[in-house]
Amino acid sequence: MWVENRCNESGKSPDITERYKDLENPLFILILSNSDTGVIPGISGAGSATHYIQYTPAADAEIVSNGKLSTIEVMSNAQSGAVTPAVLTRAALNLSQTDHILINAGLKIVPGVPYYDLKAECGKDIRFPPTVRDPLAILEASKKLAKHLDCDLAVIGETIPGGTTTALCVLRALGYEANVSSSFSRNPVALKEKVVAEAMKKASVDVGDLVSDPIKAIELFGDPMIPCAVGLVEGFSFSGSEVVLAGGTQMGAVIAALRARDHSTEVVLATTKYVFDDVSAHFSELVKALQVDAFCAYPDFSRSPFAALRKYELGEVKEGVGAGGAMALACSRGFSRKDYKRAVQTVIKQL
Repeated sequence: MWVENRCNESGKSPDITERYKDLENPLFILILSNSDTGVIPGISGAGSATHYIQYTPAADAEIVSNGKLSTIEVMSNAQSGAVTPAVLTRAALNLSQTDHILINAGLKIVPGVPYYDLKAECGKDIRFPPTVRDPLAILEASKKLAKHLDCDLAVIGETIPGGTTTALCVLRALGYEANVSSSFSRNPVALKEKVVAEAMKKASVDVGDLVSDPIKAIELFGDPMIPCAVGLVEGFSFSGSEVVLAGGTQMGAVIAALRARDHSTEVVLATTKYVFDDVSAHFSELVKALQVDAFCAYPDFSRSPFAALRKYELGEVKEGVGAGGAMALACSRGFSRKDYKRAVQTVIKQL
């Protein structure tokens, strides 16, 4: 099985094909956001060059929707040359024949494909809090949207450069002594810790001070993606839809916020082996602290004919654009690792 259960807090079947076999109407949701935190030098490896970082979500959206760029002229591959995880997501959605919806939750640059607009503003630099304008409005708008989306399984992903740093700060404010992963092969841990410490000092907040006020934690230290994801989960709980949060430590911050809001509906994490095995991230420890079921996808690109894919095995990129969750969805529909890697190669060739 190329998608395995790494944490099974619920006691439900650890086999992903068994767990979701009776669900017939899945929907993949991709949240598109920008944050000024993402352009702090050295924070994010998104974008083919530093000055293209903020183009990444829009380019990812076009690749997921069309398999190619339509209006954005800058490929969202990583600065290392690793292929964007949007390619991995596109391939998985093609295999599973899953519909998708894009949500603009604070973009600076919009894609040339259809999206639902929350009218949210781009996130600010967390070193100068507050960073998210009216997160409760974003949450409520997302909750309302989810109530009108017809699906029995919602797989929610994100694309926002710098999102692991904002996630780290929110996690700390909510009382989690967490670490986060990075799109770089060498996680700039010291830089992220410096930025987070500066942000919390500026706001006069210590670790755990906002455990009873997650909206304030998001407002001060988060990004627009987080309240959007929280609202979607809360909205889907009304319809009884299963929810998979497709991502690593950023979705960990979403779950932490849900826990702080006393939201008891079960959610599942799905990410990649590259995140789980990142020794600098200690992701397994966060998963255990959150007491959440977590699936781990491993496509294995070690023998890929594309050097841009082999870079994932060297620790580049690791996750993003809901790739781990999209892979889990393809696996749950009975597709093999071989099927999936063939689909990835097809998307790359089309690009």
